[in-house]
Amino acid sequence: MLLTAHIKNLPKALTILMFWSSFSLATGSSSTLQPAKLFAQLPDNCPTPDAFAIAPNGSLTLSCPNFANKKLQGELLSISPSGDVTHLATVPTLELTSKANPMGLAYDEQGALYVADARGIKNGRVLKLSFNGNALIKTEVIAQGINPNGLRYHHGAVYITQLNMPKVKSKKMTSGIYRFNASDRHLTMTNTLQDKQLVFTAETQNPQIQIGVDGLDFDNAGHLYTTVLGDGEVYKLFLDENGQVIDKELYATVPAESRIDGMVFDKNNNLYLAGFGLNQIFKITTDKKVIKLADYSDNDGSDGQIDQPADLMIYQNKLVISNFDLMKGKGIRNTKHGKPYTISYIDIN
Repeated sequence: MLLTAHIKNLPKALTILMFWSSFSLATGSSSTLQPAKLFAQLPDNCPTPDAFAIAPNGSLTLSCPNFANKKLQGELLSISPSGDVTHLATVPTLELTSKANPMGLAYDEQGALYVADARGIKNGRVLKLSFNGNALIKTEVIAQGINPNGLRYHHGAVYITQLNMPKVKSKKMTSGIYRFNASDRHLTMTNTLQDKQLVFTAETQNPQIQIGVDGLDFDNAGHLYTTVLGDGEVYKLFLDENGQVIDKELYATVPAESRIDGMVFDKNNNLYLAGFGLNQIFKITTDKKVIKLADYSDNDGSDGQIDQPADLMIYQNKLVISNFDLMKGKGIRNTKHGKPYTISYIDIN
C-alpha cells in the first residue's frame, strides 16, 4: 500500500522498474532488472529484425526476414558500433518465386556468412554467402528440404535448429538440430529421423505451447546449448570429435511462458536468453543461477524498450537485442506490430 500511495509521484522509468521488481519478488524469481536503451533505429525495409552475427570488419550483421511485409525481400543490414545502419545485401531467391527469409546467421574464419533461409520445408535452405568487401559475389546452397531457424558455425560445421518436424509421427511435436559440413552442397533432407545430419531431437511436453528447439550457442569448451521454447528448458549437449551429440544434460529451466528464443554466451560463459513471449531477458550464470535482467510490458520499442526480443549478441560490451515485434495471441505480451523498428541494448560491463 505504501508503494501504491507514492508511485504516482515517481518518474515513469523508475515506476516501471519498481513494479517489475515487486512482481519478481512476489513470484520468487531472481531479478536484477536493468533498463534497456536504444542501439539503432531501423529503416522501413527491416520491419522484423531477427538474428545477429559479428562481421570480420567489426560491424554487426542483422537479418531481416520481413514477415510483417511480404512485399519486401529478405535483407541483411550492417550496423556500426555507434548504431549507424547501412544495407549489406538482399538475400537471393535463387530461382524460387518465394522471397528469402533470412534468420540465423554466422560467419566462418574466412568471412563467409551462413544464413538460415526459413522459407518452409519445401523451399527452406541453409546458404553460404561470400563477399568481396561489402559486395555479395556468390551464394551457394548447403542444404535444402528443411526450415532452419537458429544457426551457429563451429569447427567447420553449421548447426541449425528446426522448430517443428511435421513428418515425424510422435504424440507430441518433435523438433531438432541438424549439423552440416561447411563444404556440403545441395544436400536434400527428408525431414525424418532417417536424416543422418540430424544430431538431436526433442519432443515439446507443454500442450499449450507446442514449439520446439529454437536458439542455440556454444560455450567456451565447445559444448552446444539449445532451448525447447515451449517447455522453458535449456539443454547442454555433449559432442564427440565428429560433432555428433553423445549426451545431454538439463542445464536450467525458465518459465515456459517466457518462450525463450535466441541465446548467446559471453566471454565468461554466462548465458543470455531472449524471452520472446513476455519481453524478458534472462542471464544464467556459470553456477546455473537464473537471473531476470529485463521484463517489459507491451510497448512500441521507442527509446529502447524491449519489444518482443528474438535474438541477442554480445557486442562492444553490450548485450544487443533485436525487437521482432510481430507475433501476438494468447500468452504473448505483444499486441500489435508497428514503428519504430528498433534494436535495443543492455550494458553488461
